[in-house]
Amino acid sequence: MEYIKNYFNSLFIFFEHKVIAPLYYLLFLLIIGTIGFYSLKNIYSPDSQDITLFDSLYYCVISLTTVGYGDNLDLLNLPEPGKTLGIIFTVLYLLIGYGVILWAFSKFFANIVEGSLSGLLKRREILKKIEKLENHYILCGIGNTGVTIIDEFIKTDNDFVIIDIDEKQIEHLMSIFKSNELLYIVGDAAEEEILLNAGIKNASGLISNLPDDRGNVFLTLTARALNKDLRIISHAYEAKSREKLIQAGTNRVVYPSQIGALRMVSEMIRPTVVNFLDKMLRDNQDKRVSEVSLTENSKYIGKQIANSDIYEDTGLNIVAIQDTSIEEEFLFNPPGSYILKGNTTLVVIGDAEQVKKLETFAAPY
Repeated sequence: MEYIKNYFNSLFIFFEHKVIAPLYYLLFLLIIGTIGFYSLKNIYSPDSQDITLFDSLYYCVISLTTVGYGDNLDLLNLPEPGKTLGIIFTVLYLLIGYGVILWAFSKFFANIVEGSLSGLLKRREILKKIEKLENHYILCGIGNTGVTIIDEFIKTDNDFVIIDIDEKQIEHLMSIFKSNELLYIVGDAAEEEILLNAGIKNASGLISNLPDDRGNVFLTLTARALNKDLRIISHAYEAKSREKLIQAGTNRVVYPSQIGALRMVSEMIRPTVVNFLDKMLRDNQDKRVSEVSLTENSKYIGKQIANSDIYEDTGLNIVAIQDTSIEEEFLFNPPGSYILKGNTTLVVIGDAEQVKKLETFAAPY
């Protein structure tokens, strides 16, 4: 059902496009003209030879192209009131129709030249790819931090969709990440239809990165209503917005200005740690601190860490373990005798390929 709805949403986007829309007016014009000429001839001159709908369509075309009727329609010899009505109809039809057809074709060819048609086809192609995504992330709003967020998604091999109302921001991203195929939607992220097109029903997380706290609160409310299991991270500018965002349904609130201040302090009092993290994030671009959740049917359940074969399977060492039933409780540097159990999250350091391997063993289908 959701697939059908997404299909019709993409179809609607296609038909409302400024290249296609003028053709509707032209089609409507031809339909009205065909019915009009057909009715005039067959109602007011029933004794003469009837004309078909196809003949009437022909009269429409020769009217709109100013070719003229010749002796075919014999408009002036119709009996009254057909003659008067016919003349009035034809004059109005020509004046209005000629203007519409010129406008329609000028719009059509102008947008062809500007490349709008190729852009439309690209949008439909992107929507089809988004429909196939599962457990992906949605970034709402590029802002000042969007480039860094997207870069991290790419380096960690995560699927994601970008939503931004400013098309120029999207174009800027495309110029930065030329070698990567970005999936994006231009529109207001707080609108339900835009979020549905971004695949929010199948997404695992959303970053609310809009330029004001009010927009982030409204977006969080909308997103939570569409997917109750979605993990939402919200950008906040003011401390007083935290409670509103939590009430709206966000899982975590992030203050970029606060993080920047902590970074400056860390550079001062623990420079080696900061340098280590920078090296990991910049020089060794494939190394990350990652998390993997264990499910009840994992082959590691019930085994001690030392005998679990996690290192042999993936090359990863566990640096911390979290019991998901106690959200803030971590066990750092767990001993080899620790027995692994379900509903826990393993914190590891490694590259994307190693983490993918661990995910396969930790949560098998």
